[in-house]
Amino acid sequence: MSQDGKRYIFSGHAIGVAAQFDRLGKLKGLNHVVPALGAAVLPVTGGSAQAHECCYHYPVERPWKRSLLSVRHVESGAHGTEKRGAYYTVVHSLVENLDVLEKLHIARVEFNLSSVRKGSGPPVITTTGNKILGMRLGEVRVAVTLDDNTLAQCGTKKQLAAYYAKKPESFRQKYAWRFGTEAGAPALQEYNGYHHCTLVTGIKLSGPKNEVDKIPPPVGNMIYWPGFGRIFLGEVLVGNCDRRITMVRLAMGSDAGGSGSVGDGSTNGHTSM
Repeated sequence: MSQDGKRYIFSGHAIGVAAQFDRLGKLKGLNHVVPALGAAVLPVTGGSAQAHECCYHYPVERPWKRSLLSVRHVESGAHGTEKRGAYYTVVHSLVENLDVLEKLHIARVEFNLSSVRKGSGPPVITTTGNKILGMRLGEVRVAVTLDDNTLAQCGTKKQLAAYYAKKPESFRQKYAWRFGTEAGAPALQEYNGYHHCTLVTGIKLSGPKNEVDKIPPPVGNMIYWPGFGRIFLGEVLVGNCDRRITMVRLAMGSDAGGSGSVGDGSTNGHTSM
């Protein structure tokens, strides 16, 4: 604690994989919960938290014998340090070889958030080194293109708003969807104090034509896969003093109902009064 009675409160967490299923086929009201795998939470005093999970598998027998979720490797970390009056927080997670309902496969998901706070201003939070690789919807391959520069350069909510406002009309028409804003709007829209963004700039489906044709064209950062549900990619919430990222979010609603996330984390931190 400093001489004026104030102290810095660290905050950060990273979660590799989590899911829950409330319906399988015609069986409703279920409570199949995949616990948070690779969950690392930073203490308020800083330090280091790490978590690992290897070869996790959640099988069921009814109404059919199937694996709800399996993953080969998960590792996450949250680290907080103080150096020369500045406070540094880093959270990250890596997930390898994930399968959901024996349908969705992702070879690698990775995210990294880092925060630096100096003085009384808001923390500068950057988002870099993010990946979604080797994604398949059954036999259909999914190539996800991510923008790893914008949210690395815009470390604060104010900087992000200024970045968007300076862009030409053509950019705001074409990419407003990436910032949760109406096409052509001169300023970023806010939702309860947050800008809603996505790292995704493009999604391309490839594979057997008869299988690709069964999947509607992706809309923004969302894929609707008949027989599975909706898949949201690269979501980021940017607030005044915090930032949250979810690399993959599942809203399942076909032969199975439920939700899940892959590569989820946040960081902020502030000085107590």
